[in-house]
Amino acid sequence: MTPAPDAGPDAAGAWDDLLRAEFARAAHDVTPGPAPVAAVVRAGRARRRRRTVALSVLAVLGVAFAVAAGTSLGRDPHPAAGLAAPPVRPATSAFAPTAGPPSPAVPRTSASSSSSSSSGRQIPTPVRTVAPGERVAAAPGWKVWLTAGGKHWQGGEDPLEQFRSVTDGNIDLARPGISHQGEGAFHSGLYYGTRDAGRVELVDDRGRATAAALLELPGRPGWGVWYTVTREGGALGLRLYDRAGRLLSELPPL
Repeated sequence: MTPAPDAGPDAAGAWDDLLRAEFARAAHDVTPGPAPVAAVVRAGRARRRRRTVALSVLAVLGVAFAVAAGTSLGRDPHPAAGLAAPPVRPATSAFAPTAGPPSPAVPRTSASSSSSSSSGRQIPTPVRTVAPGERVAAAPGWKVWLTAGGKHWQGGEDPLEQFRSVTDGNIDLARPGISHQGEGAFHSGLYYGTRDAGRVELVDDRGRATAAALLELPGRPGWGVWYTVTREGGALGLRLYDRAGRLLSELPPL
């Protein structure tokens, strides 16, 4: 397929066309093998492992260098003869939690601490000062109020107002004493003969005590009203204490 030497430019162009056609035919006859995908993946993983190991080594070396530098800076460069350099405290991160001031101790209380202190001394009941005629909701359906003449209350099955006098001569205001009016679960009464009342208790037949609320008029007249609610039934006794916890008067269970 060699052209004649004097074929001219047209023959040379034809020769080029024949070569290109021959090369195309030969390339078409070649069947390419499968791509080396597995080998490429293995090579990529190996490179990634080598890069990870290299970065880990660099990180460890950096931490070791930082620790060594901190230790050398924290020590005394010229320690005194015969004395060891002071220990170096590890640096604290700026984001590390720091201990705050100690929280104040909260005293623990028990169910009985509401009526007595840890030493057994009774805690006085606050005395509420009310204006004359001021109605106090003592319990659901019950109201109590005080006037200069004595105790007034109303409620229960009888809607009429009831009254207990402190001026009719039946009460000796010069001596500590206590009275009791009970209707169902509602109990109330007078305490008198003291300007230092600290506590009124109802005591059932099992010895369980229930503290009562205390009311007085302004000026501490030497008497007041107590009231509370308990379970219905059973005998109840009464005790009047001063603010120091001394027993002033007592009524046996009725």
